[in-house]
Amino acid sequence: MQSSVNRDGRLPDPDELIAEGETPFADAAVPTAREKADQDLNALRQELRLLKARIGVLREDAEAALKAKATSVDANAHVQLGDYPWLKLAAAIAATFVAARVVRNIPFGVMLAGFAGHLTEARRL
Repeated sequence: MQSSVNRDGRLPDPDELIAEGETPFADAAVPTAREKADQDLNALRQELRLLKARIGVLREDAEAALKAKATSVDANAHVQLGDYPWLKLAAAIAATFVAARVVRNIPFGVMLAGFAGHLTEARRL
């Protein structure tokens, strides 16, 4: 790089002062390490804010989807089982429990005799 004043006392042409590959005003253009770190930190903070906003949107979408699914399941249960679907479902479970207890108390021989009668009927056909 040349000096700022030519031999004849004139100021040089600005293009002459810049060597090839050198940036103009090199000392002003180069940020200090602290400035670069601050810029990187600000960029990361901005990206973090954007990611938090996206996560918030995804969370809201998931909540809305779950609420819609729960409403759909409830409506479907009302269509299939009537006005009190959970009461009817509980009654069906209780009836199944009672029937299982009754079947356990029947002697095994009686059940086999009943099945034997069905088997002989099936063989005749």
